[in-house]
Amino acid sequence: MGRLDEFFKSLSGEKKRSELEILENVEDYAAVGDFVSAIEEAESLKTERNRFLAVRLILREILKRLEGEGEKPEDVEGALKNLVPLINSLTNPRHRALLTADLALILYYLGDQFKGDLSLKAAINLATGHDDVLIDIVRELVRRGLLEKAAGALRLVKDRDKLDSVLVTIAEIFYRMGEVEKAKKVVKHIRNPFHKAMALYYLALVEAPRDNNAAMVLVDAAIKVAEGIENPDARFELMMKLYDLKASLEGKSINLADVLKAERTARE
Repeated sequence: MGRLDEFFKSLSGEKKRSELEILENVEDYAAVGDFVSAIEEAESLKTERNRFLAVRLILREILKRLEGEGEKPEDVEGALKNLVPLINSLTNPRHRALLTADLALILYYLGDQFKGDLSLKAAINLATGHDDVLIDIVRELVRRGLLEKAAGALRLVKDRDKLDSVLVTIAEIFYRMGEVEKAKKVVKHIRNPFHKAMALYYLALVEAPRDNNAAMVLVDAAIKVAEGIENPDARFELMMKLYDLKASLEGKSINLADVLKAERTARE
């Protein structure tokens, strides 16, 4: 809406819309695939945080349609072209990194590897120094099977604890995909005993409905790893989870005596 339109709107006494109302319009337009109108609404937002939310909502709706239907939404290239200036208008590098990564995913789905790689590289550069953003980007890449792309981003995560945290998620994703050996290799690279035990716990949860014995092997391995956790509170809480799952696999109720015994063993 131009300045003249705004002027006549103010003269008419029409109530000025709130940013929340505009965001709701963006959501409604995007939900029905009217990305032109959704982008026009997003362009009228003044607050950077709300503009970020609007653009991400639009990008995620495009992604959802590409994943679900396998067909391009109408004039998706035009929508992306109009979204780029909105993304570049943001000053927060974290926001721009997340949106540019979403843009890269869309380009990969559209088969444009070159532009996808350029967008992903830009997203990674913007996220450098923000490990949590890099991890978010990596999770999305792994979830969609873009493993080589994810590996490049993963190498830039400097915080070892955060790296171990994302490796837990990656191991679970591989396991759910049936890539058991890859999942086990990922678990081996986890250094922190808490995160390694959690990874084995999640794998056991995935395995439990399929193979009770295999799940039990994973739980026993997790218990052994958990004994090396230095923080007593974290160790006890995780032991409770593990022994609860073990009891469930055995068709029993959790035995607190076993948990306390494991605690004494860990302290010694």
